[in-house]
Amino acid sequence: MTSTSNYQYETREAWLNAFLALARPHFVRVGAPLPDKVRVSVGFTSQGLRSNRVGECWHEAASTDGHYEIFLKPTTDTDARIATILTAQLIHAAVGIDAGRGPKYKAVANALGFTGKMTSPYASSDWYVWALPILDIVGPMPYAALTDGKSTAKPKQKTNLLKVECVSCGWLARVTAKHITGHDHLNCPVPECVGVLVTDAGEAE
Repeated sequence: MTSTSNYQYETREAWLNAFLALARPHFVRVGAPLPDKVRVSVGFTSQGLRSNRVGECWHEAASTDGHYEIFLKPTTDTDARIATILTAQLIHAAVGIDAGRGPKYKAVANALGFTGKMTSPYASSDWYVWALPILDIVGPMPYAALTDGKSTAKPKQKTNLLKVECVSCGWLARVTAKHITGHDHLNCPVPECVGVLVTDAGEAE
C-alpha cells in the first residue's frame, strides 16, 4: 500500500481534476476541446453498486450550476484504469452526450488512443503515450477500491414467495405469506373452477 506521504493530493477528486486539467491540451490536439465546466467525482453511478457501469457522464443541463458531472465507480482499481475510464467519460463531455457512442464519439476516442467496440473501448499504447506522463506528474491517487462488503445501507430484504395450487384444476401461482395469512381458505381465481388453493404446507390459511 502506498504511504500517504507519497500523495500529492489529499482527495481523490483533487487528483482526478489534476489529471483532467493536464488532459485538456490533448483534447484540443484532436479537435475536441473540453467544456470549461466539468466536475469529476468518485461515486456510484445511477445503476448502483452491482451494475457493470464503471463511469457515467451527466449533461450540463442536469446540473444546477451548469457543469458536466462525471462519476467514477469506487470499485475500480489501479490509477491507469481509473484514468482510462475518466478519459472515456470526458469524451462524452467533449462531443456532447447526445452523440452517444456513435461516429463522432468514436473519432475522438480513436484519436486519443482508444480501440475496440465503443460500447466498451479499451486503451491502446497510443493512449499510454500521452496519459502515462500525466500519471507520472500527478503521482499515485489517494484511493482504495471498495468491495461489496458491509456499509450503513439497509440490506435488501429477500421476499420468500409461497407456491399456491388449486386442488381441482391445478392453477399455480406464487404469493407472499401476508397475502394468504388470516384467511380460512382461498378460492381458485379461475372463473369456471370451484376449487380452493393450497400451499406446499397444506391448505392456505
